[in-house]
Amino acid sequence: MIGEKVLEQRPASLKEVDELLAERKKEKELTYEQDLTLKYAKKFSKLTDAKYKKIVKDLSSVEGLADELIVKIIDIMPADKNILDLILEKHTLTDEVKKQILEITSNYVTASK
Repeated sequence: MIGEKVLEQRPASLKEVDELLAERKKEKELTYEQDLTLKYAKKFSKLTDAKYKKIVKDLSSVEGLADELIVKIIDIMPADKNILDLILEKHTLTDEVKKQILEITSNYVTASK
Protein backbone atom coordinates (compact mmCIF):
# COMPACT_ATOMS: atom_id res chain seq x y z
CA MET A 1 0.00 0.00 0.00
CA ILE A 2 2.92 2.32 -0.49
CA GLY A 3 1.72 5.56 -2.01
CA GLU A 4 -1.94 4.89 -1.24
CA LYS A 5 -3.92 6.30 1.63
CA VAL A 6 -7.20 5.44 3.27
CA LEU A 7 -9.90 7.77 1.99
CA GLU A 8 -12.84 6.19 3.75
CA GLN A 9 -13.34 3.38 6.19
CA ARG A 10 -16.71 1.73 6.76
CA PRO A 11 -18.19 -1.77 6.88
CA ALA A 12 -18.74 -3.25 3.42
CA SER A 13 -21.00 -6.13 2.50
CA LEU A 14 -19.95 -8.88 0.12
CA LYS A 15 -22.07 -7.23 -2.59
CA GLU A 16 -20.16 -3.96 -2.17
CA VAL A 17 -16.81 -5.77 -2.12
CA ASP A 18 -17.79 -7.53 -5.35
CA GLU A 19 -18.66 -4.20 -7.00
CA LEU A 20 -15.55 -2.39 -5.73
CA LEU A 21 -13.12 -5.08 -6.82
CA ALA A 22 -14.85 -5.59 -10.18
CA GLU A 23 -14.41 -1.86 -10.84
CA ARG A 24 -10.78 -1.96 -9.74
CA LYS A 25 -10.17 -4.97 -12.00
CA LYS A 26 -11.24 -2.85 -14.99
CA GLU A 27 -8.63 -0.23 -14.08
CA LYS A 28 -5.67 -2.45 -13.22
CA GLU A 29 -4.70 -6.00 -12.45
CA LEU A 30 -5.76 -7.23 -9.03
CA THR A 31 -3.31 -8.61 -6.52
CA TYR A 32 -3.57 -12.29 -5.63
CA GLU A 33 -5.46 -11.50 -2.42
CA GLN A 34 -7.84 -9.11 -4.15
CA ASP A 35 -8.56 -11.70 -6.84
CA LEU A 36 -9.35 -14.35 -4.21
CA THR A 37 -11.57 -11.88 -2.38
CA LEU A 38 -13.42 -11.02 -5.59
CA LYS A 39 -14.06 -14.70 -6.33
CA TYR A 40 -15.31 -15.25 -2.77
CA ALA A 41 -17.58 -12.20 -2.89
CA LYS A 42 -19.07 -13.26 -6.24
CA LYS A 43 -19.71 -16.76 -4.94
CA PHE A 44 -21.35 -15.80 -1.64
CA SER A 45 -23.10 -12.48 -2.26
CA LYS A 46 -26.74 -13.46 -2.35
CA LEU A 47 -28.59 -10.47 -3.79
CA THR A 48 -28.96 -8.58 -7.03
CA ASP A 49 -28.17 -4.85 -7.06
CA ALA A 50 -31.83 -3.85 -6.81
CA LYS A 51 -32.59 -6.24 -3.95
CA TYR A 52 -29.41 -5.18 -2.16
CA LYS A 53 -30.38 -1.50 -2.25
CA LYS A 54 -33.89 -2.32 -1.07
CA ILE A 55 -32.79 -4.48 1.87
CA VAL A 56 -30.28 -1.84 2.97
CA LYS A 57 -33.10 0.71 2.95
CA ASP A 58 -35.42 -1.68 4.82
CA LEU A 59 -32.85 -2.58 7.49
CA SER A 60 -31.76 1.04 7.88
CA SER A 61 -35.30 1.88 8.92
CA VAL A 62 -35.07 -0.55 11.85
CA GLU A 63 -34.26 1.40 14.99
CA GLY A 64 -31.04 0.43 16.76
CA LEU A 65 -29.21 -1.17 13.83
CA ALA A 66 -25.75 0.20 13.15
CA ASP A 67 -24.15 -0.07 9.70
CA GLU A 68 -21.89 -2.86 10.96
CA LEU A 69 -24.90 -4.98 11.94
CA ILE A 70 -26.74 -4.26 8.71
CA VAL A 71 -23.75 -5.52 6.72
CA LYS A 72 -23.48 -8.69 8.81
CA ILE A 73 -27.20 -9.38 8.50
CA ILE A 74 -27.16 -8.90 4.72
CA ASP A 75 -24.12 -11.14 4.25
CA ILE A 76 -25.56 -13.97 6.34
CA MET A 77 -29.31 -13.46 5.72
CA PRO A 78 -30.46 -15.24 8.89
CA ALA A 79 -33.59 -17.33 8.43
CA ASP A 80 -34.28 -18.02 12.10
CA LYS A 81 -33.88 -16.42 15.52
CA ASN A 82 -30.98 -18.66 16.60
CA ILE A 83 -28.76 -17.53 13.74
CA LEU A 84 -29.77 -13.91 14.26
CA ASP A 85 -28.90 -14.21 17.97
CA LEU A 86 -25.41 -15.41 17.01
CA ILE A 87 -24.93 -12.38 14.78
CA LEU A 88 -26.20 -10.05 17.49
CA GLU A 89 -24.28 -11.77 20.27
CA LYS A 90 -22.68 -8.59 21.66
CA HIS A 91 -25.62 -6.31 20.87
CA THR A 92 -28.77 -5.88 22.90
CA LEU A 93 -31.88 -5.61 20.78
CA THR A 94 -35.47 -6.20 21.79
CA ASP A 95 -37.39 -9.25 20.61
CA GLU A 96 -39.60 -6.93 18.58
CA VAL A 97 -36.60 -5.56 16.67
CA LYS A 98 -35.30 -9.09 16.10
CA LYS A 99 -38.70 -10.14 14.78
CA GLN A 100 -38.68 -7.14 12.44
CA ILE A 101 -35.21 -8.08 11.13
CA LEU A 102 -36.27 -11.68 10.51
CA GLU A 103 -39.39 -10.54 8.64
CA ILE A 104 -37.26 -8.38 6.36
CA THR A 105 -34.63 -11.04 5.68
CA SER A 106 -37.20 -13.78 5.14
CA ASN A 107 -38.70 -11.75 2.28
CA TYR A 108 -35.33 -11.68 0.54
CA VAL A 109 -34.32 -15.26 1.31
CA THR A 110 -37.51 -16.65 -0.24
CA ALA A 111 -37.30 -14.21 -3.16
CA SER A 112 -33.73 -15.24 -4.05
CA LYS A 113 -34.48 -18.99 -4.20
